[in-house]
Amino acid sequence: MGFKIDHTFQVLEASLNGSTARQNIIAHNISNVNTPGFKQFLVNFEDQLNDSLINTKLPLKITSSKHISNGDNDLKVTRDTSPGRADGNNVNLETEMTAMVKNDIYFNAALNQINKKIAIKKYAISDGRG
Repeated sequence: MGFKIDHTFQVLEASLNGSTARQNIIAHNISNVNTPGFKQFLVNFEDQLNDSLINTKLPLKITSSKHISNGDNDLKVTRDTSPGRADGNNVNLETEMTAMVKNDIYFNAALNQINKKIAIKKYAISDGRG
């Protein structure tokens, strides 16, 4: 009898991968806050996560070879082309820091869910003795 991974684990894994990609993009935006003409990148993986419930794959789309990659996944990364400041840069440090904190909370929530599922499986395997 083969071992089958619970579909919930696949969704949680996609959540962690998407959250990691978002964290990398936010860090990239923050590191370019003073770069003239830089336009921030955005990652909205929640819609793709919903799609992954059906397809169990979370694609990452990289628009340039110089952009941040998340391995073999293809998460949709978009560029915010709003005008921003006089130097053409549209990164708002406060907005990025807020997004980073929100993303960290999201990542930790998904990680906690994985840990709880593992604890339940361990409990079941041990017949409730440990």
